[in-house]
Amino acid sequence: MAAIWEDPLLEKDTYQEQIYKVQDYIEKHLDMVLNVELLSKVAGFSHFHFQRIFSLITGEPLYAFIKRIRLEKAAYMLLTDENRSITDIALSVGFSNQSSFAKAFKSRFKMSSSAYRKSKTDYNKSAFVVDYYEGMDMRIEPLSVEIRQEEDLQLVYVRYSGPYKGDSDLFSELFDSLYQWATERELITESSRWFVIYHDHGDETDEDMLRISVCLSVNRNVAVSGKVGVMTLCHGKFGVGKFYIGAKDYGKAWYHMYAVWLQKSGYTAADRCAFEHYPAQDELSDKQLVEICIPLIET
Repeated sequence: MAAIWEDPLLEKDTYQEQIYKVQDYIEKHLDMVLNVELLSKVAGFSHFHFQRIFSLITGEPLYAFIKRIRLEKAAYMLLTDENRSITDIALSVGFSNQSSFAKAFKSRFKMSSSAYRKSKTDYNKSAFVVDYYEGMDMRIEPLSVEIRQEEDLQLVYVRYSGPYKGDSDLFSELFDSLYQWATERELITESSRWFVIYHDHGDETDEDMLRISVCLSVNRNVAVSGKVGVMTLCHGKFGVGKFYIGAKDYGKAWYHMYAVWLQKSGYTAADRCAFEHYPAQDELSDKQLVEICIPLIET
């Protein structure tokens, strides 16, 4: 893959931020018509070069990415909002009709959307509760759980695509990279907040396609380029579970919030991204204070 970037038109670090901007735009506008003409303008690239750059940076053709994100989000919504009709879900993620959605869904998941919804809910599985945890002791107690309203928040971030589960060294590298970049620009203040945003819905995404963003809140406009991007954490209601955990306990914390707390809470998960928030803690420790934040449908 490295040899691709010998092409002088394609310096990977130069174009990452623009492509990430396009990915974020797609995620927030799945119900719209998304075509090369529109998305090349979002990226600031010529129509001629855009699809090639997108594919080389992400490892996935543009329209394949759009279709995959639409179907994975639909699968998530089928499980987390059981009262919502399949047709409504199909339209909300950008399919023009239920027939085209049914064909695409069956091709991707090897079963109909109704069968998918039934097969998962019959086993009382939320979208974040995967077979990997079957038979494991997932018991963990949060320090507290609350409902929180977040306002729009501007974030700078570094993004990673690929396998990440259980890789604490990877997360440390991402945090260190953003910390160094932000420190050089004097962006870190007493009010700064740190997040990890998970862009994919549920456990249906192939590991090589998973995406995470390590983020820092900023209170002023920031010029970004290359590996560092800027985005908005949109306002909304969240179920927030606070945990004090070791590196091997993150899966348990997510399991608790989705498979235990959410099931009993009476709330329905929204189709926005879930994330971890890292409040300041008073002392260094092998354990980390972390808040697992699940987006909730406004009622």
